[in-house]
Amino acid sequence: MDGDKPGDPIAIFMKNGWTCFRLRIWVDPRNGINGLEYTTKLAQRIKAAGATFMLDFHYSDWWADPQKQNKPAAWANLDFDALASEVQNYSSNVVKTLKDAGATPDFVQIGNEITGGTLWPDAQVKVPLSTIKVFSGDVQPIKPPEPYDDAKQWNHLIRVLKAASAGVRSATTPGDHTRIIVHIDCGGDWPITKWYFDHLTESGVDYDIVGQSYYPDYHGTLDNLRDNLRQSIGHYHKDVMVVETAYDTRGRMRIDRAAKNLVWTLTPEGQKQFLEDLIRTVKDAPGGHGIGVNYWAPEGTYSTNAVAGDGRRRGPGPRSLFDNRGYPLPAMYVLGLQSMPARPADESATAKPGE
Repeated sequence: MDGDKPGDPIAIFMKNGWTCFRLRIWVDPRNGINGLEYTTKLAQRIKAAGATFMLDFHYSDWWADPQKQNKPAAWANLDFDALASEVQNYSSNVVKTLKDAGATPDFVQIGNEITGGTLWPDAQVKVPLSTIKVFSGDVQPIKPPEPYDDAKQWNHLIRVLKAASAGVRSATTPGDHTRIIVHIDCGGDWPITKWYFDHLTESGVDYDIVGQSYYPDYHGTLDNLRDNLRQSIGHYHKDVMVVETAYDTRGRMRIDRAAKNLVWTLTPEGQKQFLEDLIRTVKDAPGGHGIGVNYWAPEGTYSTNAVAGDGRRRGPGPRSLFDNRGYPLPAMYVLGLQSMPARPADESATAKPGE
């Protein structure tokens, strides 16, 4: 909803200062969603709105994250040399297709939360045990298959990252101003960030920006994040971005052991205050090198059957920037470009605790 009428979500975000849109891309998704054709059409809408476009390669047919980095089915039986070559060719072809469609990415992530590597097990690396990250439920330390050869695995990961970067560069020119992001999930964890990016620096990986996920449930305090951004800028002389973040507006704390990280209330106002504090932290990074914050899945309202896949209508998750009637929540207005309009009362739409 835009005021009292339905509106285009991209336009709603844009006028409130949310100007960079991040799209994941999967190699061969089952239903086409997040494939190249789907992503190209959505990227064209983003560019037509005058917005900035970030492309997020997962190098998978499905979700890739710290708990899983599955190879696309079509690449499963390739030997490693062929796999690295396929990464370069695929990256180049995707970016070229987008550029030819008038939707050249402004930013390209060469992998999604790849702290433990990508294209497992070929380019999987063993992550040292973090003293910052909160492990709980499905989020657990992952051990690569044994026997494990650290030098070999890092060599593979470096080759994949170099192939991905070369693919992006081959499809763009300096005039496109496309910047490459390496994205890990260590927002408040300087020791693991240093371990990771020292390897990339020593091996000469071509990238422009250190990208981090920062969910306070898992990734430390804002002070931890502030220190990590400062250290990263000082050591690697790169810009930094928080390319994934979110905060709940209702319910209960997801992880009791993360209580010290969650200093904001689990309410719409708490979500807004979290974002205000996070954005200020990134903006205050040394030398103006903190250049952006991307919020995870802010557009959730009701899912249709086509999206939900099970015939049910689903309301927005507790981290969305919209309520269950489609009206923006206070966090939408955190940048202060628009005032929050009054909304009509609807007691039946009020979420009960725990919903």
